[in-house]
Order: sequence, then C-alpha cells, then structure tokens
Amino acid sequence: SMATNPLYTSAKYGLVGLARACGPYFAEENITVNCICPSFVPTGLCPPHVLHKFPKEHITPMSTVLKAFDTFIGDNTMTGQTVELSLGHLYFRKQPEWANESQKWLGEESGEFWKEAYESLTTTEGNL
Repeated sequence: SMATNPLYTSAKYGLVGLARACGPYFAEENITVNCICPSFVPTGLCPPHVLHKFPKEHITPMSTVLKAFDTFIGDNTMTGQTVELSLGHLYFRKQPEWANESQKWLGEESGEFWKEAYESLTTTEGNL
C-alpha cells in the first residue's frame, strides 16, 4: 500500500479484486482478465518536475510493463492473475488463503448457487 496516497491505493486494490473475480468468470467466454501493478513508470501522466526529481534507482522501465503484457498474451490460460512490476522484474501475487472452508466456498464454489438463485428470482418476480 502507499500511505501517502490512500485514494490511489484503494483504487489499485479494487482493480486487483476485480481481475481476480472476473478472470474465472469470463474464462468461460475465452476472455482473460489480469491485473498489472507497476511501480513508478515514467509516462506522460507524470509532471516533468516530478519525473526530474524522482530517484532514478526506483524507476521501473516501460520494457517491464511490456514484458508483463507479453507474458499474459503468450499464455491464454492465465486469467485472474495479479503481477507486480518493479524495476525489471515481474512478481506474481497469489490470492491470500481463505480464512476457512466457508469463505473458500463463498469465494470459489458458490457460483452455481448464485446462478440458480438469480434465475429463480427472475422467473418468479419478473426481470431485475
């Protein structure tokens, strides 16, 4: 997390969760969804005075971002993954372990339950 920018950090965490949830969901449609979390990469979004002062030893080059894209493009079985980019390295981050079997069921195995629940709701009460 980045304590100096909580809004940015919370948005980044939200995107990690979105990719992890959408990855398996859209895999049925042959669509992959992954999350790339780069460290500081100099782009046009960064004001020149900030880029000029930013410590060079902490800059992640755009080539690392491209390496991450190439990794995902080269393996269409990778979906719902999160990769952290720092300097020239890729660090794949796994979903933390579930607290217990109930949480695991809810997070990984409850899809059929929710599908049936929503289908029965739309047939008995009309469309949502």
